[in-house]
Amino acid sequence: MKDGEIALSFSKSFIRDRLTLPSSKGGSYDLYIIEMPDEEGDEHEIKRTFTVPESRLKTDKKYDYIRYTYLKKDGLYRVMRSRYDENARSTRVEETFQMTGQEIADVYARYRDRKRREFEKSLTPDDQKEGDE
Repeated sequence: MKDGEIALSFSKSFIRDRLTLPSSKGGSYDLYIIEMPDEEGDEHEIKRTFTVPESRLKTDKKYDYIRYTYLKKDGLYRVMRSRYDENARSTRVEETFQMTGQEIADVYARYRDRKRREFEKSLTPDDQKEGDE
């Protein structure tokens, strides 16, 4: 990892699709569409996504279901909510904006923290849960 970069790891279930786009040099290149988790209390049917070049997406050596990439901390990435209509072969963009690599990584960190709290809460006995309220 270089200075000014941040490592972002996520489950391979967050990889939505793979796109092949033409390059300006006459060839083509592949992008992966990565789905972002919703924020707490901000549930949407259409998830936010961003793209990562195929060459930048790696698999964890220890856990094959974990993928990771490096994002520039201050680099801007286009994040969008869109729905693909297979019948019309068109995409309807609901929302598009930019986030820095650090902001994207923070979304995943908050998601992991929330899931960890939910898991820890599920392990506490029922009688302790009633006493906490």
